[in-house]
Amino acid sequence: MNGNMGESVKLVLQAVQALFNPDTPPDKREDANRWVINFKKRKEAWQVANIILGQPNLGREAYNYAAFTLRTKIMYDFQDLKTPELRRQLRDQVMKHAFNHVGDSVRVQLALAVTMLAIHMVENEWQTALKDIVRGLGKNPRTAMVLLDILTMLPEECVNRRIRCRRKVQEHAKETFSKDAAKILGVLKTYMHQAGANVQLQKKVYSCFLSWVRYCNVSAEMLMNDPLFKFTFQAVRKEELFNIAVEVLTELVVLTADMKKYTPAVRILVPQILSLGGKYDAALREGDEETCKTLTRLFVEMGERYMPMILAGGTEASQAVAILLKCSSNPDKSIASMTFNFWYLVSRKVTGSEDQKLKALFKQPFMQMVVRLKNVMQYPPEVKQVSDDRQALDDYKRYRYFAADALVDTESVVGIRPVLHVLLKELQKEWAAYQKNPQNWQAVEACLYCFRSVAKRVPANESEILPQLMRFILTPMLEQHSALRYTSTLIVGRFNEWINSHPDFIQPLLNFVVKGLQHNLLLVVSSAAYAFNYVCLGCSRILAERFMGPLFQVYTRSSGLRINERKEIVEGVTCVIGKLPKHKYREALTELIKPLAAVLQRAAESKVVNDEHKTQVSHALDLIAQAFMTLPERGAEQAAIILSQLKGLLDNAMKRYLADDALMERVCRCWKYGIRATKLHFKPMLPPLLHQLSQYFPKYPHSSFLYIVCVCVNEFGAHLQYQVRDSGNG
Repeated sequence: MNGNMGESVKLVLQAVQALFNPDTPPDKREDANRWVINFKKRKEAWQVANIILGQPNLGREAYNYAAFTLRTKIMYDFQDLKTPELRRQLRDQVMKHAFNHVGDSVRVQLALAVTMLAIHMVENEWQTALKDIVRGLGKNPRTAMVLLDILTMLPEECVNRRIRCRRKVQEHAKETFSKDAAKILGVLKTYMHQAGANVQLQKKVYSCFLSWVRYCNVSAEMLMNDPLFKFTFQAVRKEELFNIAVEVLTELVVLTADMKKYTPAVRILVPQILSLGGKYDAALREGDEETCKTLTRLFVEMGERYMPMILAGGTEASQAVAILLKCSSNPDKSIASMTFNFWYLVSRKVTGSEDQKLKALFKQPFMQMVVRLKNVMQYPPEVKQVSDDRQALDDYKRYRYFAADALVDTESVVGIRPVLHVLLKELQKEWAAYQKNPQNWQAVEACLYCFRSVAKRVPANESEILPQLMRFILTPMLEQHSALRYTSTLIVGRFNEWINSHPDFIQPLLNFVVKGLQHNLLLVVSSAAYAFNYVCLGCSRILAERFMGPLFQVYTRSSGLRINERKEIVEGVTCVIGKLPKHKYREALTELIKPLAAVLQRAAESKVVNDEHKTQVSHALDLIAQAFMTLPERGAEQAAIILSQLKGLLDNAMKRYLADDALMERVCRCWKYGIRATKLHFKPMLPPLLHQLSQYFPKYPHSSFLYIVCVCVNEFGAHLQYQVRDSGNG
C-alpha cells in the first residue's frame, strides 16, 4: 500500500467511525456522511474498498461501507476498469472477500458484487463464472449462504435495468446461466438434503429455486423430475416455509400456463393447490389476512392461467370456482378485489361464446357474486359519514370502483333483470335494518351504489324494479342522511334516460335533486348539480315543453353556489333551451345570458379592480363560455345575435384585463365557444376580433390569442368568401 492510498484508507475509516459513533455531534456527522458519499464517486474508491475488506478487525461499519462501495462501483462505474487484467484482479479479490466475510449485511453486498461481475464478464472474460463460483464457495459449509445469495441474485440481476451495461450483455448472461440450470438444481438439491431442520437454509434454497424458475428458462419437464418440485407440496404446509413455497407454486403455475404442453405437471399442481382451500378457510376464521392474501394470489393465478380447465367444467373446476368465490367474499377488500380480474376473464369468455351450457355453468357463480360485490362496495363501520374531504375516502373508493366494474361484468353474464332483482331484495333487507338502527347506513348506501354502477345497462323500458327504486329514493327518511342522499342523487343523474321514458317521475325527482342544492354538505350540493345537468340532458324535450319556468328559477337561485355547480346548472338549462321552438329560443337564451352580462356591465363601470371584482368577472365569463359551448347547431343564427350584443362587453374585458393571464384566458374561451356556436353567422364580428388580437399580441403574447386565431382558421379557412385579407394592420 503506497502512502497516498494508506492516507485515503485512514481518512475513510475516520469518516465511517464519525458517522456511526453516537457521540459525534450532528454537524460533524453530517460532514462525515457527505464526505463518504462523495468519496465513493472517486476512482481510488476501488482500491480503498479492497484494502479495507482485506484487513482484519476493522469493525462491521467499515466492512459494510467498503462492500457497499465496491458493489456500487461495479454497478455504475464498471467502465473504469479499462483492461481485462484489472477486471480479473477485481474478480479474484471480490471472490476472496466473499469467502472471508460471511456476516449478513457484508455478505449480501459482496454477493451482489460477484453477481454483477459475472454478468459483465461471462461473455468474453469469465465464461466459466457459474462453475467457478460454485466450486470456490460450495465446498465449505460456512460459505453456503453467500453461494446461495449469489445463485439467487444471478437470474434477478440479469433483468435488472439499473445495471449500467448493454441489454445484450444481460441477455447473453441469462442465456448462458440458463444452460446450467440443471446443475444449479442439483446444487440446491444437495443443500436441501444437508439442511435437515435448518429452516433458514431451507428458505435460502427455496428463494434460489424461485429465482431460477421465475427468471431463467427452466423447463417444466426438468422441474417435474426435481426433488424440490415434490418437496414444495410438503413445504407449503410448514408454517416457516409457507410463504416462499406458495410463491414457488405460483411461479410453477405461470410456467405451465400452456396446459396442453404441460398436462402432466398441471395434473399434479391443480389437486395440490386445491387442497390448500382448507388452509384458506382456517386463516379466514383466525383473521390471518396475510395467509389469506398469499393463498388468494395463488388461487387467482391458477384460475387465470388454467382458464381452459375452468371453462371445461368438472369437479376440479367447480372446486376452483368455489374457492375463488370464498376469496371474493373476504372482508378485506384488498383481498376480495384480487379475484376481480379472474371474473372479468371468465365473463369475456362466457359472453363471447354461443355455448349455452357454458353460460348455464357460470350463471349461478356470477349470481352469487352480486351480493359479494355489494359487500366490497360497502363503507366500513368506522366511516361514520361521507365528507367534503374526498381524499379521506380515496382508499375505500378505489375498491368500490373495482367492484363496480366487476358488477358490470357479472351483469354481462346473468343479465340485468336478475341483478336488479337481487339488488332490490338486498336494498329492502338493509333498509329494514337501517330503520331499526340508523347508525348502520353503510349497507343501504352500498346497495344504492350498486344500482348506480349498472345504470347504463338498464333498458329505458324497465318497469318492474326501477319504479320501486325511484319511489324509494323519494322516501323522506332517506333524505335525512347525507351519504344516502348523495348516492341517491347521483342515481337520479345516471338514470336520466330511464326517467325520460317515465315522465311521471320527472317532477318529483327533479324537486328531490333541486332540494339538494341547498344542502349544507358541499358533496351533496355537487351531486345535485351533476344530477340536475344530466336530468336536463336526458329529459330536455319534456322539460322544454313543461318546466322551462321552474328551470330558470333554479338558475336564478344558483348564483350563491360554487362556480363548478353553477356551470353544471348553466349547461343543463342551455341544453333544454336548445329544444325550444325557434320563436322561444332567442328569448330564453337572452334570459340566460342577461344576468351574466349585467355582471360584466357593472364590472366595466367599476373603478376598483380587487380580488372580488376579478372573481365575479371570471365566473360570469366561465358561465357565458359554458352556455355557448352547450348550444346546439340549430340555434347558430340566434346565438350570433346574442354574441353580437355581448361583443362590446367582451371587447371591454379584453382591453381592461390584458395583463391578467387568467381573465384573458376566460375572455378568449367565450370567443372560442361563441365562434363555434355561431358558425358562419360570426362573419361580421370576425374582422374586428382579428384586428384586436393583432393589436394586442405584440405587447401581450397570450397563448389564448393564438388559439382563437386557430379556431377562426378552422371555422372559416375552407370558405374563400369569408377569408380576411386585411386584419386592420395593413
